[in-house]
Amino acid sequence: MGKDSKMSTDPPKHEMVYFPPPSQLVSMEIPVGGDIGDEVHLVDQVLLFTSGEGKATIAGKDQAVKATDVVVVPAGTQHQFINTSKTEPLELITIYSPAEHDPQTVHKTKEEGDEEEDNGKDEAPEWSQQSKDKNEKDGLAKESGGPYKNGDDGRHEKS
Repeated sequence: MGKDSKMSTDPPKHEMVYFPPPSQLVSMEIPVGGDIGDEVHLVDQVLLFTSGEGKATIAGKDQAVKATDVVVVPAGTQHQFINTSKTEPLELITIYSPAEHDPQTVHKTKEEGDEEEDNGKDEAPEWSQQSKDKNEKDGLAKESGGPYKNGDDGRHEKS
């Protein structure tokens, strides 16, 4: 999964909205032609799309997303969200449980967010980091990939 050369270089914006233990609510805007980048978190993530349209790739499976759609990304599941609109941003609210980012974080650009994470400036609160480590040690989340051994790819579809 790579970045398409036709995609916008305008990065998504992140702003922490609510962050009591053990979860974190974040508002996000993905610009026209933009994406969040191919990611895996060691925490669960729930996304509620509030406007725009896009493509969600969860554990290698694509699906269209639009306002009012909800997507669940279990811990350890590879995911990517792309704004497919030619005219408006893809806006969403996402909940990380436990928290994924420093509660004071505001990223004006994806590059800024990546740099802060790489430099240890956007670390989850200590209580959240302990939960991440415990999840990984207990086999509840993987550093990469998905689906899980039970076949759950985050879409919860019955075959």
